[in-house]
Amino acid sequence: MLCSKVLTVNATTWTVNVSDFQFSPSTLNVVVGDVIKWVWINGSSFHTTTSLTIPVGATTWDVLLNGSNLNFSYTATTAGSYTYQCDLHPLIMQGSFTVSAAVPVTLTSFYTTNVNERPGLKWSTGTEVNTDYFSVRRSDNGKNFREIGRVPATGNSSTEKKYNYVDEKVTPATRYVYYSIAIVDKDGRSQLSPIKIFKNRSAATKLITSLSPNPISAPGHLMLQFNADRPGTMTAKLFDIQGKEILSTNLSASQGINNGHIHLGDIPAGNYTIRFSLNGVNESYQVTRK
Repeated sequence: MLCSKVLTVNATTWTVNVSDFQFSPSTLNVVVGDVIKWVWINGSSFHTTTSLTIPVGATTWDVLLNGSNLNFSYTATTAGSYTYQCDLHPLIMQGSFTVSAAVPVTLTSFYTTNVNERPGLKWSTGTEVNTDYFSVRRSDNGKNFREIGRVPATGNSSTEKKYNYVDEKVTPATRYVYYSIAIVDKDGRSQLSPIKIFKNRSAATKLITSLSPNPISAPGHLMLQFNADRPGTMTAKLFDIQGKEILSTNLSASQGINNGHIHLGDIPAGNYTIRFSLNGVNESYQVTRK
């Protein structure tokens, strides 16, 4: 579940859950002085949180997380974009966060709502100083955001101001959409809001959205992307052509779009059926191990 936050000068701690095989949430917007805390939830192996790219002046980190070392906290002191990974599973476990310098605006609320089956965004400010506009940003994967519109700000105010925006261009088949807003002042400085999820109720209930590569070649990594309507654990079972269960594994799920990984490097070449189950939704797929 993504955290909510009021943009003030007070530092906030943001929790990133670490489990097989993802960081959740994998993307965050925070403010200078905030703390990112990685917390070990579960896993069949060790994981790390290891910095990849960081702004000049920021401190690197490389920490092992497991059942004995349960958490690690990092204070964001430098504005900019940060990326990190699990060094033990670098292809499948990656995350990022963007650190903004605070602007003199108090964002008292920000949430999504359904407006005639379209994503509606609503937010309010308690105070504004020299504010120019709000940049509305959308992502289909929770990681890569682009501006889709701008809403003029009041500019200067010490009383509550309410704003809204309706996204008319969401693809009907998209189950989840992610949004954030950038508060931009007249000097060009900006601060990002927390990320919010919109659930498209009209989209078909589909569990697995991506399964690759297929056929599966050495070293046998099957990458998948899947939807989850609520937090839980997805079960994946692999069966041979005689119907014998060959492998069973669990993948942690958070609400929204999830990324996972199943290692099939030890199974013989052949054709298999893989069955997924999460929150009462079941789907089966044919895969081939080369």
